Amino acid sequence: MTDSIATTPRHVENGSGEGTVSRLSDRLATIAPSTTKFSSSSGAQSSPAAAAAAADTGAAIPARRSRSIIGLTIDSFVAACSFIPYALVALVLRLAMARLFFLDGQTRIDGPQVPLNVHDFNFSVVLPLHVKAETFAAFLTQYTALPVQPVLAAYLVSYAEFILPICLVLGLGTRFAALGLLIMTALIQVYVMPEALWTAHIYWASILLVLLSRGPGQISIDHIIRFIARR
Repeated sequence: MTDSIATTPRHVENGSGEGTVSRLSDRLATIAPSTTKFSSSSGAQSSPAAAAAAADTGAAIPARRSRSIIGLTIDSFVAACSFIPYALVALVLRLAMARLFFLDGQTRIDGPQVPLNVHDFNFSVVLPLHVKAETFAAFLTQYTALPVQPVLAAYLVSYAEFILPICLVLGLGTRFAALGLLIMTALIQVYVMPEALWTAHIYWASILLVLLSRGPGQISIDHIIRFIARR
């Protein structure tokens, strides 16, 4: 009697456990078809969009390839141009502007001539011991509109056109030299030759602004001084 009573709850407990498992399996079975239907319906709905997207991407492939070829061509051209170092560009610009102002300054001064002979290149430099009388006469008669006294302007322009171009060639105080020549260019444009803006002065100013903003480059005394100062 006691054994039968003791075993009865165990059977009841086993029965209740099996019932709960069966009910869970039934619920999962009822949920699974709905999810599969939903996934199949969503797949059916997304398949046309996917096909259209695939068609669009397939049609866009040649255009992208053409753009990439153009982009590669431009990039290769820019890379080829970047091989030209700024040091050489700045050196050419410095020499061009130095020659322009130095030759003009040589006509304004008088003094001993120093010959410079390098292979087939023959050139003589006039040292600025005196300012020519013709220079004073020009500033007293032709350049009277300058906001500086004519005699003082004659001295300033004559010696500036000798010293500043040498600074440009050596790359010593390049930005100050470029600024001084830029001021002279502006004065010439405003007070002396306003008609030469688009024929000469705009090009002078452009070159001097490049040197003023970017500096003389590595082939210069300024670069050597800066390198020694940083060590």
